Parts: sequence; C-alpha cells; structure tokens
Amino acid sequence: MAIWIISLLAIVLFLTGTPILLIIGLWVAATSHFVIDYPMAHIGIGATDTIKVYVFLAVPLFVATGDFLTAGGISQRLVAFSRSLVSIFPGSTAATTMVSCGLFAAVSGSNSATAATMGRLLGPELKNRGIPPGLAASLVAAGGTVGVIIPPSVIFIVYGVTAGVSSVDLFLGGLIPGALLVLCLVASAIWLTRKVEPSEGLASFSFSNIARKAAEAWIGFIAIGVIFFGIYWGYFSPTEAAGVVTIYCFLAGWLITRKIKFRQLRSILLQSAALTGMIMPLVAFSVQFQQVASVMGLQETLQGFLQTVGTNIAPAFSIALMMLLILMVGAITESIAVVLILGPILAPVAAGFGIDPVHWGVVFVLGTTIGFVTPPYGLNLFVVSGVMNVPYAQVVRNIFKLLIPLLVAWALVALMPWTTLLLQDSS
Repeated sequence: MAIWIISLLAIVLFLTGTPILLIIGLWVAATSHFVIDYPMAHIGIGATDTIKVYVFLAVPLFVATGDFLTAGGISQRLVAFSRSLVSIFPGSTAATTMVSCGLFAAVSGSNSATAATMGRLLGPELKNRGIPPGLAASLVAAGGTVGVIIPPSVIFIVYGVTAGVSSVDLFLGGLIPGALLVLCLVASAIWLTRKVEPSEGLASFSFSNIARKAAEAWIGFIAIGVIFFGIYWGYFSPTEAAGVVTIYCFLAGWLITRKIKFRQLRSILLQSAALTGMIMPLVAFSVQFQQVASVMGLQETLQGFLQTVGTNIAPAFSIALMMLLILMVGAITESIAVVLILGPILAPVAAGFGIDPVHWGVVFVLGTTIGFVTPPYGLNLFVVSGVMNVPYAQVVRNIFKLLIPLLVAWALVALMPWTTLLLQDSS
C-alpha cells in the first residue's frame, strides 16, 4: 500500500512542475525507508560511489568543450561552413541549423548544449528570415537531438557503463545513424521553410566558397579529428579524449582566434559547471532508483513480461513495446535517467532476442534522444524556449512537425542493424 501512495505522490509532484531530480530523490528515499527498509545511509554512499566512476569525468569535460567552442568563435566558423554547403536549397537557414548541429555535436557530445548554442547563434537569423518563432525554436530543438548520437556522446558513455558495452563501439555505431538523422532533419527543415525562404538559385553555390569556409573552420575540424581518431586508434579513452579536446578548444580560443580572454576562464567554467551540476545528481539518484526497483523485483517483472510477449506473440512485437517504453519514459524525464533506469532492464531482453548489444545500445540511445523533444518534458524544448525567448506552448505546437522524421529515422536504424555494425566489421 505504501508504494502506491509514494508513487501517487510522485506523480502529483510531477504534474505540479516539481523538478524531476527532486521527484526521483524523494521516491528513492521514501521507498527505501517505508517499503524495503533500506538504510538511508546507503543512499548517500551509493550516490557518491556512482559519480566517482572514472568514465563519468568525460561528462563535465565535454560540456566545457562546447562552451569553449562558442566562446572562442569556433562554433560560428562551423556555422558559416554549414551554410556554404546548403546555400543552394530553399530554407537554407533552417538547413544550416541542422548541419551546424551535426558538426557541433561531433565535438560537444551533449543534446542540450547543442540546442542552446545553436539557439544563441542561429535563433536571431531564423527570426530575421521570417520563420515563425515557434517553428524556429522547434527546428533548433530537433537539431539538438543529434548531440548524443554523433560521437562523442555523453549518453553513449553513460549507457556503456550501465549496460557493460564498449563506449568506443557505441561511438562507431552512432556515426551512420547520426548522419541519417541529420539528413532527415535537413530535408524536413527545407520542406517546412521552403516558402518562407525560397532558393537563391545556382548563383548562391560555389565550391570555392565551400573550400574557403572549410579553411576558416580548420580549428573545429581538428577538434573533431582529435576526438574521433584519438579514440578510434586507441590513443585516448573517451575520458582522456574529452580532457585533450577541452584543453585544445580553450587554447585555440585564447591563442588563435583570441576571442577568449584569460579572465573569462572562470565564468566559462562556471557556466559548464552549472549544466554538469544538473546532470550528475540525476545520475546518482537514477542509479539509486534502479537499485531500489531491483530489490522490489520490478526489473524482473518487466523483463519477464517482455520475454513472455516475445515468446508467445513475436520478438518484433516485444521490441516495439520496448521502443515505445523508451519513448514514453523519455518524454517525462531526462535521458540519462532513462538510460540508468531502463538500460539494465531492457538490454538483457534484447540480447535474448539475438540483437547485437551495440545495435541495441544505439537504438536505445536514439529513442532517448527523441525524448529530448517529446512533450510534456522534452528538455530541449525548455532549453530553446529560454534561450530564444519563445513561449513553451509555441515550441510544443510546432515540434510535432519534426517528430515524424525523427521517428522514421529511429525505425530505419532499428530495422537495419548494418547501420550500427558496418564500421565495427570494417575495423
């Protein structure tokens, strides 16, 4: 009886706008004390042990990398290069947003950081081009979803630790799906804004302009290369690569572009720490939630149900249910919490159906990233609403136009395992 009261109270708190971190924390504490008689002291010990995992150090480092990219003017150069690639198409500003999100994601590893940065850089230009504010904000929010699919990825790192899968393999597995996601979003952006911003014709396209903008963005490309090839060739672990590229982006912004002043270092790091401070407590309490649920037998119950459905009906039906569950939970909570809570439950079920762990890991994370733009929670929706000063309701009304291509891309990746395993085989 107590568990139902506690869970009902948690739902009420969620509906009244209480931050999800507090809800999970209160549920864990109340359930531990009143339901399973779990010593409260163990909550603090378990939370501390969780965030002391070495690989989690990459999280604040990748967040800081994104902030140094923007402060150093490197993000702006990547945006200019992106525009040169799509200038021939109608809706080129919206298409530029999507390509820029893909390039920024290749360094930052964060959905919210990608959405926030692109909102600051391209939000005013989208508005000046006559794109309605709600649609502009939803485009940026959707573009930000590639932040954790194109490596490096904070969520891939968290999933790898949680499910016991190599984060390097997950990084490689995310390359083709990430490119597919960007292509779907570019096509959608062109279609949705083609009448607002018609094509300027062939005169707007120039190979020499592309080459010039690429040369100007060389600092960003080196950052991408340091991360990808450093990890792929085994020179760095993901955490070490995060540290190297963070230092590189700071030095590039300080010594090469000269946009970063040494006195700004403290404020930039504090900005990064603020976002990290939102993520890491959620990681700690989500792991506690998982442990409490395991003691109560919730994990075994859900696993048994999904396996029974797969055996009695069809594995494909069970997999569809798992994907729906990922999307539903991702729509009401942060993706790291989804990974930490559902990852250990669903991974064994997927493995039991013969799905490769890397393929399932990419499918899982892609589902959580769509949760970033799925109402009612959708972290990216709140981020762009604040950054671009657009009412949240307007963003929600327009985001459904972008959810369709995202769901199509997700289904294609789930149905085509080669998209996540091709590079594994070639390596």
